[in-house]
Amino acid sequence: MNDYLASVAAPLRGPRRLRADMLAEFGEGFAEAVAEREDAGLDRDRALGEAAAEFGEAGLIAAEFQRELTAAQARRTAWTLLIALPAMTIMWDLFSGDRDPGLAVTLLARLTDLATAAAFTVAALVVARRLERRAASLCGAVGLAHVAVALGCAALIAASSPGGEPDAAPGVWLPLVTASAAGSVWVAASAVRALRAGRAAG
Repeated sequence: MNDYLASVAAPLRGPRRLRADMLAEFGEGFAEAVAEREDAGLDRDRALGEAAAEFGEAGLIAAEFQRELTAAQARRTAWTLLIALPAMTIMWDLFSGDRDPGLAVTLLARLTDLATAAAFTVAALVVARRLERRAASLCGAVGLAHVAVALGCAALIAASSPGGEPDAAPGVWLPLVTASAAGSVWVAASAVRALRAGRAAG
């Protein structure tokens, strides 16, 4: 029985709690089917074989579970993007300095805004169920792309600042960078999980 259940569980990628709940429910059903056959007089091996035949090929069951897991991960990553990206954008706008940033910094900031808008749009479409085909892969791709663009632009902006001095007040700069880094890690981690789920779904 463990081999059959392991074959179903092995390829699954997606939200851990949902995956655990699905496998627990499936395992209980399979164990009940085996017990019924044993109660009817079958030996253990034959009971396992007949139960497995009734439930179906492990790969097909895993594929069905994976579709549900992939959809759930797509929605979860989409919500992560919808919450984290506007929050980080607003945070930087509120606490950045008042001095003229210059053309280069302005262009880099607008590039980050475009990456944010693209990721936000994809996430909104996924949450609204207007984008379902390869939703997890798309959410993962735009999430990682946003993090890469935002970090790259932030590094260039910091390098272009006179003397490397931040625009924000010293007491605000460290919490601002820390919160932004935490948000970027959150987005990147969720995006990677979405890409894995999308790849598992084929």
